[in-house]
Amino acid sequence: MKFDERTQMKISQDLIAYLDACPTAFHAVEETRNRLNDSGFTFINESDHWQLKPGGKYYSVRSDSALIAWIMGKKSPSQTGIRMIGAHTDSPGFRLKRNSTFTKTGYLQLGVEIYGGPLLASWTDRDLSIAGRVLVNDSGNIVPRLIRIQRPLLRIPQLAIHLNRKVNDDGLVLHKQNHLPPIMALIKTGQTADTESVIQKLLSEELGVGTQNILSWELELVDLQPASTGGLNNEFIFSGRIDNLAMCHAALLALLNQTKAPDTTTMIALFDNEEVGSNTVNGGASTYLRSMLERILGQEEAGRESIYRGLANSFFISADGAHAVHPNYAEMHDAQHQVQMNGGPVLKHNAQERYATDADGEAVFAAICKELNVPLQHYVHRTDLPCGSTIGPVTATNMGIRVVDVGSAMLSMHSVRETCGTADPAMMTAVLTRYFDKKNLLTV
Repeated sequence: MKFDERTQMKISQDLIAYLDACPTAFHAVEETRNRLNDSGFTFINESDHWQLKPGGKYYSVRSDSALIAWIMGKKSPSQTGIRMIGAHTDSPGFRLKRNSTFTKTGYLQLGVEIYGGPLLASWTDRDLSIAGRVLVNDSGNIVPRLIRIQRPLLRIPQLAIHLNRKVNDDGLVLHKQNHLPPIMALIKTGQTADTESVIQKLLSEELGVGTQNILSWELELVDLQPASTGGLNNEFIFSGRIDNLAMCHAALLALLNQTKAPDTTTMIALFDNEEVGSNTVNGGASTYLRSMLERILGQEEAGRESIYRGLANSFFISADGAHAVHPNYAEMHDAQHQVQMNGGPVLKHNAQERYATDADGEAVFAAICKELNVPLQHYVHRTDLPCGSTIGPVTATNMGIRVVDVGSAMLSMHSVRETCGTADPAMMTAVLTRYFDKKNLLTV
């Protein structure tokens, strides 16, 4: 595919639309499955009997927040292996506590738990609301409903500088229990609030169901500011959840770009809960990917032998955000590995195996970039700082599959408003598309 200026703008604008449609992991899966449906993919349930056909396009969803989609190759998947791209649908932030509403000094507030490792200060003084998933009783059936309240409902106000004179010198320190509950309403003197029913009533009104039919929910705080382009030459994208919806988007486009049935089976795996370790039923460390692969490879008559051969012949690209060099904190980056936004895909390396990249995986990815004349960057964390991780190592360990960790450069990772480049989405999509297209990964 092309990645000229016109293509770059088209893909970056589509990424912005994707980001705006996906305030939570549940919405990300819903938007992804809508696009798959529009492209002729067939949903199949894990509990159903599968009969897969060469050239068939399928997807599965687990817990409404993880999705695996694939196109069956024309050749035997045990012979060719399966080419996969993995990313994650979740982002750091705040989840509502189950008994979340309470009153204090005349305010109605919400109790929240921290999810993952957000930059806490970035969430203060923002127009916030609620989104997520609600389970309702619909004529005796438990039915999931997505919810997204698109009006400023909440705010985490900072303390005025007059009451915190040293904040600009010492930095904003937020007590996780006491300083993070957002304000939701004022309670008049002498007025009592039925705190137990506030969320129930709110959900009831938004979904158009009776409060007695609301069974459970998973809700989180969301920022209401839309994604946008910016910079002198519109070289930046500003948005929440770039980590890691930008990689989900690139993986999805690469799969949808397969307009003809490929020889090799191609797959994207979008997991939830990466930000909290992946050890959930819908996370990267779960049985989800292995069960999908075993069912696809197990369709062949050789049974377990086909599964083992297929896994040995497979390849997995773990796609997650990479740290661009920060001009105001350049000393926090390794001097020989200062990657740039709009500088092309980033290969991530770590001697402690926090990333799964090895020389074999690097060679495959680098060859594709070179073939397309796409610049390739390399990221290595400072030796004296602990390094984050991805779904790459756990996938390599659990699957026994060759894995390479890549990403696109970004600033302010885990902020409520992150920054990436407008050229990188097209370059990453081009490389991932070619990865799916390429006849043989081991040829240059």
